[in-house]
Amino acid sequence: MNRIKLLFALLFILFSFHEALNAQQVFERRAVEVSNLGISFSNVGTIGRPNVRNQPVGLPSMQFPNGSGTEHLFEAGIWLGAQVNGQTRVSTSSVTNPSGYNESAAGFEFTNDGSLFTERSSLEDSPNFQPSAISHQDLIAEFSDRRTQRGSQPVPGHENPLFADVRMESYNWNFGFTEGITILRYDITNNSQLWSNNPNGEVWENFHFSIYSDMVVRNVNTTVETGSAFFNKGGMGWLDDQYALYVFDRGSSDSPRINTYGANVILGSEYRDVEFHPRRAEDVQAAGLPVPSVSPDFWLFGAGTGAFTRPNDDLQRFFRMENSWPEGLLQASNPQDNRTIDDFRLQLRNDGLTANGNYIQLNTIGPFPEVLPGETISVYVAFVTALMPEEFQGLLPAQVQNPDNLDNEDSRRLLLETIDWAYRLFDGQENADGTRTRFLVPEPPAVPRMRVELDAGTASIYWDDRAERSIDPVSGEEDFAGYRLYRSTLGDDIRGTISTSAQMIREWDTPDSPVGFNTGFDEIRLQEPVFFEGDDTEYVYRFDVTGMLSGWQYLFAVTAFDEGDGDSPPLETAVNANAVRVFPGTAANENFRSSDPEFKVGVYPNPYRVNAAWDGGTPFTRKLMFYNLPARAQIRVYTLAGEIVANLDHDAETYTGDTRWYSDFSSGNRIKPGGEHAWDLLTQANQNLSTGLYLYTVRDRDSGHIQRGKFAIIK
Repeated sequence: MNRIKLLFALLFILFSFHEALNAQQVFERRAVEVSNLGISFSNVGTIGRPNVRNQPVGLPSMQFPNGSGTEHLFEAGIWLGAQVNGQTRVSTSSVTNPSGYNESAAGFEFTNDGSLFTERSSLEDSPNFQPSAISHQDLIAEFSDRRTQRGSQPVPGHENPLFADVRMESYNWNFGFTEGITILRYDITNNSQLWSNNPNGEVWENFHFSIYSDMVVRNVNTTVETGSAFFNKGGMGWLDDQYALYVFDRGSSDSPRINTYGANVILGSEYRDVEFHPRRAEDVQAAGLPVPSVSPDFWLFGAGTGAFTRPNDDLQRFFRMENSWPEGLLQASNPQDNRTIDDFRLQLRNDGLTANGNYIQLNTIGPFPEVLPGETISVYVAFVTALMPEEFQGLLPAQVQNPDNLDNEDSRRLLLETIDWAYRLFDGQENADGTRTRFLVPEPPAVPRMRVELDAGTASIYWDDRAERSIDPVSGEEDFAGYRLYRSTLGDDIRGTISTSAQMIREWDTPDSPVGFNTGFDEIRLQEPVFFEGDDTEYVYRFDVTGMLSGWQYLFAVTAFDEGDGDSPPLETAVNANAVRVFPGTAANENFRSSDPEFKVGVYPNPYRVNAAWDGGTPFTRKLMFYNLPARAQIRVYTLAGEIVANLDHDAETYTGDTRWYSDFSSGNRIKPGGEHAWDLLTQANQNLSTGLYLYTVRDRDSGHIQRGKFAIIK
C-alpha cells in the first residue's frame, strides 16, 4: 500500500514538473504611461511594438515625445549566453525577424507560465500605490527560457536552455528630468537545479548578458515609406564613456518632423555583492574578480558581410557576445581588412543617407566568470530618448551630406544630459556603510492636481496646493518654491512638438524664495477653495487664459518647482505629468430651436480648402468642425443630389474626438467644448470627397428639431 502511495506521489511530482515546464503562456503587452517616453514591454521579454509602423493607432513602441508619432524602436530583447559543460548555449528573447515577436518562429525562446504584468506605484494617489514601489510606475513581468515547448509545440531551435528564470522590472517617473528615461532591472537566476535533468544543477561559465535592439528613428504618422524603405535611413553610434548605443534619423525627408535620439545603456550589474561594471573597476578588482567589458556590436538586417555579418545560431551569437566589434569578427573572417574602428563608425553614422542604414545593434556586458545553480545576478539597462537641441530641428537628414553636421557633440548635448540622469538614478545615494540606495535622488515637489474649465475662448486653469507640503526624500525638508503655467503654441501638435515645446506663460513663487521673482500667490489664490461635482480635489488657485481660437488644440500644464540645493539645481515637475489637451469652441447649444443667428449650427472652415492649417499630411488626418450643436445630435452630410455621404452621432457627455486626426496628433486627456464635432471629410466608404458644394442637416435627438446648412470643399 505504501509503495502504491509512493508511486502516485512520484507520478504527481513528475506531472507537476512537466506542467511547470510546459505551462500554457499568455501573451501581454503593456506601455509606460507616466512619462513622455511611450515604451512597451511584453511578458515574454520583448521590448517595443513591432507592428507600430503598419498600425500607428494603439500602444506605442518607443515613442518620444509620447503622442508625437516619432518612434525609436522596432523590437528589442535580452540575450543570455554561457558555456555549460563545454557546450555553448544562448537563449534569446528577440532576434532579427521581419515581423517581430512570433511564438512559432525561431529565436523567441522565452516563455511565461500564464502570468501577466503586475504594476506598482510610489504615488500615493495611484490605484497601484505600494510602499515597496521603486518609481511612479513599476511594470513587472516574469519569464523563463526553461521551456522547450509551448503547449505541445516545440520552441524552434531551443533544445538546450540555460534554465534561466528572469524577473524584469521597468521603472518610470514623471519628473521633468526623467521624461525620456525607462530603467529596466533584470534579475536572472540559474535554476538549472530545479528544471534540468541534473539535480545538482549546471554552472554557467563565461556568462554574458546582451541587449539586442533594432532601433530606428522615424515618425509613423508622417512617413509614407513602408517595408525596408522605412528602416534603412538609420544612423547610429557608440558613446564609449556612457556605454551607450544611440540611433538617429540619418536619411529621411519626413515632414513635419522633429529630430531626436534613441539609445540603450548598460548602467551596471550586481554580482556577488559587487557592482560588476567597468565604471567600478577598482571595486571589482578588490573583490578578486576580473573587470568586465561593455561593448557594442552591429550587423545588417539582411545577411551582411564581414564585420556586419548577421549571427544566425548559438555559436555565432555567443562569438559576437564575447568578442569586441569589429576586431574579433574581422580577425576570424577577414584579417586582411585594414579599416580602422573610425572607418566603421563613420559607415554606421552615414549609411542611412544612401538607404543602407538598416543595422541591428547589440550591447553586451561580460564575462561573468560563473553563475552557480541557485545564484542570481542583476543587470540594469536604460532606454533613453532626447530631442536634438533647437538649432538642429530645422535640418532634413536627407539633405545633410556630412554626418558631423547632424550628429556631433552639440547635437548630442540633451541626450548626454538624459543619460547622466539615468546614471544618477541608478547610483542613488551612498550610505554610511558604503552601500547604495538606488534610485534615491532629490525630487521636485508633488505634481499639482489640475483641472481646466472651458467657456468659449477662455480656459480657466484650477490647481491645488499639495506641492507646497512636499518633503524632499534626500534633504528631508520642505523646499517648495513656486508654480509655472505652460501653454503650447498653435501648430505644435502637427509638428509633433506639443508635449516638448510648451512655453511658460506665467510664474508665481513664494515671497522669500531664493529662486524666482518673489511674486507671491495673491493674483491666483481663490478667496474660498472650489470643488467640482465628482471631483474631491480642493482647488486653491485659478488663472484664466483668454483669446483662444476655436478648433485648435492647446496643451496646458501647471508645474511646481523647488529651491534646489548645493548639489542640485532647482527641480521642476514634468510638464506632461498633468498636461491637458484643450479644444476651445462652442458649448452644447441649449437654444437650438432659436432663430437667433448666434445659435445657428455652422461649419468651419467654410469653404474648406484641402490641407487646412491644422490638417495632418494624409487624407485620413483632415478636420472639418461642426459647431453650435445640441448636446445630443445626428449630423448628416449630403451631395447636392441628395446622396448621404456621412452620418455622425454627437453626444456632448462622451465625445472627445473620434477621427484619425485625434489619435495621431492628440492624446486621451482631451477637453472638448461640448457643442462641436470633427469630421475627417471621408465618406462612409472611406472615400475622399471631391471639390463641390455639400449640404448637411443637424437633428436634435431630444427635441427632433432640425437645422440645415451647406459648405464648400475646394481642392
